[in-house]
Amino acid sequence: MEWVFWCLVVVCAGSVLLMFKIATKLWWKPLQLKKSFEAQGIRGPPYKLFYGNTTDLSRMVDEQKSKPMPLSHDILPRVLPYVHQWTKTYGQDFIYWFGPCARLIVPHPELIKEICSTKFGNYTKLMGNPLSRQLAGQGILGLTGEKWAQHRKIINPAFHMDLLKGMVPTIVKSSASMLDEWSKLVLSGASEIEVQKEFNDLTADIIARTAFGSSFAEGKHIFDMQTKQMILTIELFRSVYIPGFRFLPTTKNRQRWNLEKEIRRCLRQVIDAREKTVEMGKTGSYGADLLGLMMSESKKQGRVNLKSNANLSTEEIIDECKTFYFAGQETTSVLLTWCIILLGIHQDWQERGRREVLEVCGRNNYPDADSLSRLKIVGMIINEALRLYPPAVVITRQACETTKLGRLSIPAGTQFMIPILAMHHDPALWGNDVNDFNPGRFSEGIAKAAKHPMAFMPFGTGPYICVGQNFALLEAKLVLTMILQKIYFVTSPSYTHAPMLLATVRPQHGAQVIFRMD
Repeated sequence: MEWVFWCLVVVCAGSVLLMFKIATKLWWKPLQLKKSFEAQGIRGPPYKLFYGNTTDLSRMVDEQKSKPMPLSHDILPRVLPYVHQWTKTYGQDFIYWFGPCARLIVPHPELIKEICSTKFGNYTKLMGNPLSRQLAGQGILGLTGEKWAQHRKIINPAFHMDLLKGMVPTIVKSSASMLDEWSKLVLSGASEIEVQKEFNDLTADIIARTAFGSSFAEGKHIFDMQTKQMILTIELFRSVYIPGFRFLPTTKNRQRWNLEKEIRRCLRQVIDAREKTVEMGKTGSYGADLLGLMMSESKKQGRVNLKSNANLSTEEIIDECKTFYFAGQETTSVLLTWCIILLGIHQDWQERGRREVLEVCGRNNYPDADSLSRLKIVGMIINEALRLYPPAVVITRQACETTKLGRLSIPAGTQFMIPILAMHHDPALWGNDVNDFNPGRFSEGIAKAAKHPMAFMPFGTGPYICVGQNFALLEAKLVLTMILQKIYFVTSPSYTHAPMLLATVRPQHGAQVIFRMD
């Protein structure tokens, strides 16, 4: 029976070692990090075992969502209440705990420039909950290093401005269809329209046509599934991931698995159909939409670099398609929603924008790429909407190794949270009218709008800046121009101002607007 004894010794030793590692990760290491930052003058809310401050964070957000707020653009206390409250308590520089991991708030443009640059290789993207990656797969949003560089090199040409200009007629066609429907509704007496849903459908139709050459109706099944997937994924963003949890057959995990399987099946069919069409010699091109351009560039890179696997596999193309669907539709949809809400409230700027549109485009001519470049006031309105209600409110990064950041010594593994929304609403950067809707602040361009050129970053900054920002801005400017050409509008008395963070900042109770056709 001696072997039984030694087996028990091994099991007990293994258990002790495991407990030691757990205690080190959940207690000893956070304690040492806390002491290190406190010695440098950085404080924050107390660390709580295992969960850190995630329960406090969720409680603050839920409390704010349950309260009404005045019609004000000072939205930081409601959208990022933990940043607002902890800044008042601990100062601009503080740490909080996401599980056992320390997150340092960095609201300083010069330090952000250093973190978001890959010049020194000290910082990288923060890889979150593995389940949350299903939203965009292993596309460019979730990649780092050489894989990210490979995908970026292949995707970049598809978003070249000359190619995007060729998509203007497609965007015009979709927008004109929406405006025709609005006209019918108004003529039938239904003057109040909930524009958030309208813009969701419009941008879904546009991204389906420009990315995949199909209409929203044809791609609706995929869009519906990705919307459900987004809701399930958002639940994970405020929770601490337990290793192995994604493999447990819980009800929501099974829903995630089934959605992921079906989405990938549908996208694989689209890609395979393109491949077969080219292989059969029916066409020599994969298409002029974003998917076709990406597939063509991938094949080109594969031919140029035969030994390096430079082309993308079908599964990698699927991941990028998921990114197109999510990021391409969501970002522009919420931007247009806030533009209409803001102009519905601030009628003076609505009229200034309309006068410019009519002067440049006329009343009956659809805008084109050339006329869009001359619409300075419309561009200023969009920039101010992006400042006050940026689609992405934070950027996260992680220190790869122990390093210096400004006056601070940063331990390896430290996470950073860059509060874009807080910076966009910082009076030290934008002046005392920071919470006012004033597109005129952008009259001399983005670089001179604030006291620091890095103060405005609605699409991120550095090498990881959103690859589709030019597409989103072109689309938003075109749609807003067409609306101003034809429609006068005011925010409805039934509109309840309640910005909330889901995947992006959106109106919690919808965006009700009263229209009058010209």
